[in-house]
Amino acid sequence: MKNRAKGKLGKTACRCAFLAILVGSACGCGHKRPLTVIVITPTGGLEYWENFDHAVKAAAEAAGILVEFAAPQSETDYTEQAQMVEDAISKHVQGIIVSPAHQLVLASSLEQAERAHIPVVVVGPPVVLSTKDFAAFVDWDETEAGRLAARRMVALLGGKGEVGMIGVSPTMERSSLIEKAFADEIARTPDVKLVSVKYGLSDWARGRQAALDLIAEYPDIKGIFTTDEFSTHAAAYAFDRGTRKRPVLIGVSEELNELTRLNAGYLDALVISNPMELGTRAMQAMQVALEGGNASAYSSQMPIYLVAKRTMPDNPIVSALLKEAQ
Repeated sequence: MKNRAKGKLGKTACRCAFLAILVGSACGCGHKRPLTVIVITPTGGLEYWENFDHAVKAAAEAAGILVEFAAPQSETDYTEQAQMVEDAISKHVQGIIVSPAHQLVLASSLEQAERAHIPVVVVGPPVVLSTKDFAAFVDWDETEAGRLAARRMVALLGGKGEVGMIGVSPTMERSSLIEKAFADEIARTPDVKLVSVKYGLSDWARGRQAALDLIAEYPDIKGIFTTDEFSTHAAAYAFDRGTRKRPVLIGVSEELNELTRLNAGYLDALVISNPMELGTRAMQAMQVALEGGNASAYSSQMPIYLVAKRTMPDNPIVSALLKEAQ
């Protein structure tokens, strides 16, 4: 903590240590203003981002940093998320942690932050900017997520059959990366055919309808892959095990409801990552950036796992999610 603020209180000199730049013109001991970092996630209402926020807050409190949180109602509200970044800049926050819903829409807003000398830590696929325009990025491997899901799908189908996929939106970078990797891996098995890709637009009802439409349009479909929490939740509740043989269902989700449905046999596998570790690493990188250090050295890609009912008890991320929920 190299930056110091010096002020006088009567005849006694008082020094107040800060993590980064001086805030205010003078301060007395016990009256310093903490640095403020705003955390902007793609959407609210998901346990994944709630757990991420909790981890960011815990790391920030340990470092004496104040955090504020914001999120649009839907992952497809790209312009609203961009406006949140611009609002943070106008408030002169000292740092921004953001998980962009759209890598192009947010680019100009994040350039503004760079020009305002506000460090940005990007959570998720890097935006379409030079690495000099943001302090660091942390992420999990979306491409590997699609590959893992495809390999499990092929194995469960015995190497043949029609499959479908439900994504978020064709303009969502994260979902698109998963979808492309899944499609490319499926194409490696000649007797497994990807017959349709539909989109739930981060909406449970739309996701459910997409799952039912796949069944109606392709009665012989043998498997469905869902690439986000909303469509995975929808698929997990769309099929009653007692009424008909459901297709193989593999999804991307760390929500407790879906872990419960996996354990009960309504899903066949889930691709999961650790939101708490992601939040901790994001704030670690931000702290280094605020101190003037090389935050890019903290850029990292988190491991992911594909879990089934039998592997759930031994998976460290599942254990961490269950512990967080207690």
